[in-house]
Amino acid sequence: MRSIFILLFISLCLPTYTFAQTAQLGAKLEGKSSMRLAIEKIIYRPAEWEKEKVKEFESDIVNKGGLVHIYYRNVSNDPVRIRYWRWNRKDRSYWVLNHFIAWDRYINQTVQPGELGVLEINGVSEDFAPGTKFSLQFIDERSRLCATTEGTLLVEPLRITYIHVLPEMREINIFLHNFSKDTYQIANTLFSPQNEMAVDWNVKELAPEGMAIAKIQLSQPMSSGTWFIAGVEVSKDNGKTKELYFAHRRAFEDFFPIGVWSNSLETYETLYNLHVDTMVEGDKKDKPYFTEIAPKYGFRAMVHTGVPLNIDVVREFSGHPHVICWMLQDEPDWSIPANIMFHVNQQLCQYDNTKPTFITLCRNIKFFEYASICDIPCQDHYSVTAPSSSKWPKPYGTRLEETAYYTHDLKIASEPKPIWIWSQAIADWDERPKRPVPTPEELGAQLVLNLGRGAKGILWFNHNQHIAEKYPELERAMQGWGRVMSLLRNYFLSSDTISFKGSAPENVDIAPLLGRDFMILCITNLDYEIHPEAYPFKEKKDLKININIPFQGQSLLEIRPQGITDLKANWGKETSFVLPELKSETIVFIHTQPDIGKQLKSQWDEIVSKEIKSLDK
Repeated sequence: MRSIFILLFISLCLPTYTFAQTAQLGAKLEGKSSMRLAIEKIIYRPAEWEKEKVKEFESDIVNKGGLVHIYYRNVSNDPVRIRYWRWNRKDRSYWVLNHFIAWDRYINQTVQPGELGVLEINGVSEDFAPGTKFSLQFIDERSRLCATTEGTLLVEPLRITYIHVLPEMREINIFLHNFSKDTYQIANTLFSPQNEMAVDWNVKELAPEGMAIAKIQLSQPMSSGTWFIAGVEVSKDNGKTKELYFAHRRAFEDFFPIGVWSNSLETYETLYNLHVDTMVEGDKKDKPYFTEIAPKYGFRAMVHTGVPLNIDVVREFSGHPHVICWMLQDEPDWSIPANIMFHVNQQLCQYDNTKPTFITLCRNIKFFEYASICDIPCQDHYSVTAPSSSKWPKPYGTRLEETAYYTHDLKIASEPKPIWIWSQAIADWDERPKRPVPTPEELGAQLVLNLGRGAKGILWFNHNQHIAEKYPELERAMQGWGRVMSLLRNYFLSSDTISFKGSAPENVDIAPLLGRDFMILCITNLDYEIHPEAYPFKEKKDLKININIPFQGQSLLEIRPQGITDLKANWGKETSFVLPELKSETIVFIHTQPDIGKQLKSQWDEIVSKEIKSLDK
């Protein structure tokens, strides 16, 4: 489903004048002459989720609103603090107390002269629906009107879908997606709070239904937990008129984890052998996991903080080098209102800015209310032999691609933040008595479907030792895919989803991920049957695939748990290649460098050499 993005056309009623900001995007501002703040952009994303192919059991009450992001700038000579906002001439309290919004949040509630800020409103009522006319006012600390605008919500052609923060937090990748049939010229780039930067776009024009990727080099590294705003100025008439697009997130080094939930002294060596590097841990920092195990194996911990927030745990682990994130709550969209989760997240951020916050969700109908609360949203929908929030055609399973719908829905609700996914592995389920765990093919297919929909981290659920002993073929699959993810993790982090343009055999799903000089194709065989013991896949041979790629490719490789294979490609405006066989899933990697295969094979050998024991047959 195409995600909808909304442009608010702002109508200002009184005489206007221009405010100049040196070397800043948005230098030409229009606002009421008496206003201290200028509304630079209002961006709205209506709540959306897959409704046709997935049916939630509890779906009577739906989200009729969406996310409203109001970007404003202080155009006065003095600091301005926003006291509250009004929507349709009703104060904030009206919307909060009557549950018409799930929550709201300021980024820079006090703005210095020339500075940008954001107000996020997570609306759930029809008052925040597409096509709704409204008015907006900001009231300042002196109880005076400091900004006002009115308009109608209309579909937006462009949006920033993903922002990638690299190690040391001096380099940022911005992905600008064009969902229209028009061509846009990229005019200018903004990064706030810093203005000194070097910017390199991979293209100067954004093609219809294409994507442009910017590499931003900052003069100084950002501090952990700092909110920042990225903006792009574009034109579709060679500069005669220009439009602004913004997105924002907190600054943390993005990391692609390969994780599990359960761990014990008896399984650490096994988990390391499966290329697992992240797991749920906590309690005290002087326990052996943090003093001995994590340093030995290079493990990281997701520390559970709970609801209500366990402040002692936050103080215990603040700044700890082996903690990767604060795990607020598992599946709160079953039992804890979004506003409670929001306030717990805000409370934690007041105590600590060293680590990102993380929430696991399970109901796509609720993603828009919860996902953007935290820094790393996650989902845990499995397609076979596990409990489910959705209606299944069989008591023991559903279509494997159902997990892909959930991952896609989570990504849309979370943009521009990275998302992690719990992907199905080895746990003690009983919905499918004849085989309580997935087969290697069912495990691999769900994994590749999740990766192709934009997962920036994979957490296996789970690795139960007593179950794993009965199904060694699943540990073999986890090790193999651990190799693949270890090899490609930085490529997954530095790419974003884009529509497949090309042709492939029937019942073959191809989900492309586009980077500056590469493309990953996550390929899944959908030609299978739902089965009470093991989904049988109809193996395919000599698959001819044609795909349009927006760069000149020179290398094409298939990357599987068993290794890397060079494939012959016919390069051109439309690249074609033949995939020798497809059992359940595979990954194809396309790059502009002719010798990238040699580099990747060397890295592969290094990854495999670190295994304590190869589980290959």
